[in-house]
Amino acid sequence: MEFQYADLLLNFLLILTPLYFFQFIISSYNTIGARVFLGVLLGTAAILCMSFPMVGGTGFLWDLRWVALLISILYGGMLSGGITATMIILMRFVIGGVQASLIVLVIAIALIFIFTFVRRGFLKLPFNRRILASGGLGIVTWGLAVVGIFAHFLLNGEGQALQEIAMPVFTSMLILYVISSITFIYFSENMRFYTMLKKEALTKEKVNYITEVGEILGLQLTTHIEEADRHIQELKKRGVATDLSHIEAVEHELAQLSDTLNKYTSGQNILLSEEEKPLLAVTTEVKQSLELYAKQKGVRLVLDLEVPESLSFPHTSMRQILMNVMKNALDATPKGGTVTLSGLVKRNWLYIYVDDTGIGIAQEQLATLIDLSYVSGRTIAGQGLYVTQQLVRELEGTFSIKSEVQKGTTVTLKFPI
Repeated sequence: MEFQYADLLLNFLLILTPLYFFQFIISSYNTIGARVFLGVLLGTAAILCMSFPMVGGTGFLWDLRWVALLISILYGGMLSGGITATMIILMRFVIGGVQASLIVLVIAIALIFIFTFVRRGFLKLPFNRRILASGGLGIVTWGLAVVGIFAHFLLNGEGQALQEIAMPVFTSMLILYVISSITFIYFSENMRFYTMLKKEALTKEKVNYITEVGEILGLQLTTHIEEADRHIQELKKRGVATDLSHIEAVEHELAQLSDTLNKYTSGQNILLSEEEKPLLAVTTEVKQSLELYAKQKGVRLVLDLEVPESLSFPHTSMRQILMNVMKNALDATPKGGTVTLSGLVKRNWLYIYVDDTGIGIAQEQLATLIDLSYVSGRTIAGQGLYVTQQLVRELEGTFSIKSEVQKGTTVTLKFPI
């Protein structure tokens, strides 16, 4: 009996082992990689349970493999469940017995069908009801496992032998299936809950951080905006402007920038409520807004993007990011130079490059520019770059700069898609 209890405890611990890796899975919950990893992880746990089964009655073997499949389907869907089921079926064929392997195949298909159907409703339940439901799902899993065992014994003409051990063995199975299902789901739900709280806290922290930056920059930038607007109005009154469309475009840009600053300083989280727009349309807008400035400086603007037309991003954030980076590139590029905005998609990432043939940035100055902790003493351009990096982070992207004095600078933006 001691060995039976030891085997029981070992199976229970084996089925809970994937919890050690659940934090990683939950942090990337919607990615295909995380679901594949979950399927393999729970499939491995199921194989280990099958390798170290529990002994009941006079040599009757059973394990918790189906609990692993239950968890895999509930938290990883069809993809994860299919991987776990395949590993269980292959292990059964390796152990031997075509009849037993076919029964395992049928049970696996039945469980995938049932739990895929109930998965969406299960995940919508509140925490307490989800824990209660996990016990019910454990009973369903146990029931199908028992049906498979009965089928195996009856097909082999051993129904009488099964009746002699059925009550104590199946009762033990029921208790352990329910306990292991509830335990696993209880801990995984707690992990999901605290991960969600952490993400919400980080989001609020980011919003507060950007609001503080807006308050720091707001007064200074608003003053410059108002001054620029006065100059534009004077030019229009004097009839100096030869192309009113460009002047109106600049006015629109100033108005939009002023509106964005007002939202930042009033504490509104514009990043959470932005309308998305195709990236190609955003880059065209940015080029049109900067064309007059580039023409005045004698710098050529080039767009070279190889991205899907359907690829979209939050309009205001992406536009402001590209405007800031492109404007800095134009400022650093002398007459006759070129500023190129290019982009391409690699796997699940968008790469945007802004290259200029400008004066470049010294390494010591570059280190200061990309240091997010350094705010005081920045120039307007440096402060704009600081805000740009924060916007890139809000879009879960990365920002990097490579530069060589007198040769030019390349800014690389990388965003998940």
